[in-house]
Amino acid sequence: MIHPTPRLRFAPSPTGNLHLGGARTAMYNWALARHLGGAFVLRIEDTDRARSSDASLQVILEGLAWLGLDWDEGPEFRYRDRTFGGGDYGPYYQMQRLDRYAAVAERLLASGHAYRCYCSPERIAEVRERQKARKSPFLGYDGHCRDLTDDQRAAFERQGIEPNLRFRMPKDEVVKVHDLIRGEVEVNTKQLDDWVMVRPGGVPLYNFACVVDDLDMKITHVVRGEEHFLNGIKQRLVFAALGAECPHYAHIPLILNQKGGKLSKRDPGVMSVLEYRDRGYPEEAVFNYIALLGWGFSGDRDVFTRDEMVDAFAVENVGKAGAKFDVDKLHWMCGEYIRRWSVDELLARAERWLVPALPDGALAAQPAFWRNAVACYQERIQLLAELPGKLAWLWARPEPDDAAAKNLRKHADAAQWLSAYADLLESLPLPPSYPADRGDADQLVRLPSQKDAPGADCRWATPATIEAATRAHTETAGIKFGHFVHPVRAALTGTNKGPGLFDVVFLLGKQHCLDRLRDVPNRVQSTT
Repeated sequence: MIHPTPRLRFAPSPTGNLHLGGARTAMYNWALARHLGGAFVLRIEDTDRARSSDASLQVILEGLAWLGLDWDEGPEFRYRDRTFGGGDYGPYYQMQRLDRYAAVAERLLASGHAYRCYCSPERIAEVRERQKARKSPFLGYDGHCRDLTDDQRAAFERQGIEPNLRFRMPKDEVVKVHDLIRGEVEVNTKQLDDWVMVRPGGVPLYNFACVVDDLDMKITHVVRGEEHFLNGIKQRLVFAALGAECPHYAHIPLILNQKGGKLSKRDPGVMSVLEYRDRGYPEEAVFNYIALLGWGFSGDRDVFTRDEMVDAFAVENVGKAGAKFDVDKLHWMCGEYIRRWSVDELLARAERWLVPALPDGALAAQPAFWRNAVACYQERIQLLAELPGKLAWLWARPEPDDAAAKNLRKHADAAQWLSAYADLLESLPLPPSYPADRGDADQLVRLPSQKDAPGADCRWATPATIEAATRAHTETAGIKFGHFVHPVRAALTGTNKGPGLFDVVFLLGKQHCLDRLRDVPNRVQSTT
């Protein structure tokens, strides 16, 4: 009988990184468990001893935890002051359950639902080649050992041949299944061979171990990729052979690339979950985007919280068609989340990338200065890892990029404009250049939500007073302001984009501004 409390599981193999497909499978199981008020179980399918590793396991556990997919039962793992795991239905590692698999296999042998197969790998390969040569519609094991006599089995045993255990599939039976996504589906067992349950040595294969685990852990729903649909048919038959009720299955469609093919790690923008973390993608945005790869929150909204997903999630609403991965939309969503944070949260989250890039001790010494510097880019970045490169002009004199150099050369009088502007700024009470002590002026950069900076009575010029003086200067000189801004920005930052010019001047400070305005035009002209 199905357990009265909904219980769902994610069962990865610790043989590599956690990628988008696995993360989505875990997420949908997690969301359905939370929506139904049930348990989310993490089970580790580690029977591939050649490829399984503790390093891969840790990467998977950390990736799930980073996405916020906390598990109620399974391996114990501590992340951000929370401990996940434990539970009453373990062990949750398959290699710790070999005795249990052996006992269930003996039960299936005794009931005639399984049998010992003594065929060598070479014979199996030869059979397959013959099937291919005659273009047989059936490719698979030919049932050679299905009905051996006791004497035939004894002869093989005397030769010391260790058998595989195979499940005895019905030869021509229509299995009717209800898939929570696909609906009613019929499959004839004649297209499926007698598959191997247990290898010599007692290590079980996926379809057998999966059933024993789901049965023992009282799993009620299984959400997984559509590539497992036929495995679901095999597993239903094992449940039936054991006299047990099968969980509810839901097979979700593939994630596709932009060309409509199966998504590959070689496709643009595709990375493992922890690579997204390490490149500065906000975890909420990655979670949000993965959730949309096959499921929709609402017709007019793509950005939502984990709690909102849990409230709205129904596996029946997952689409039947594959969803295309769009890295541009993912990046857009990252920007949306970054813009929702406070500046203090942005600075805290960006520390991982800023501290190694900034001069030693800079962030700790002048947090208010860097808070304002970061605020200038909150509307202009999509990934946290972009910030060091965006801010580099503050601590290192930049070489103008191609677009900036073009702006410096665009107007014949640009060098004279910059020199005269340097004279103007020299006359203004600008704050000292970073990293000198900036004092209370650190608080004066205009944030995106402010029309003007506070503290107009400060002993130093503010962005607002710098703007007023600059506009008066260009008007007196007869220079179009729009023409003037571009070469000045290029000289100060080395780029043609960035924060407001007057925030740039204020942040950079007097001496850096004077040095760059007077020096950059000469260096650019010397290369023409």
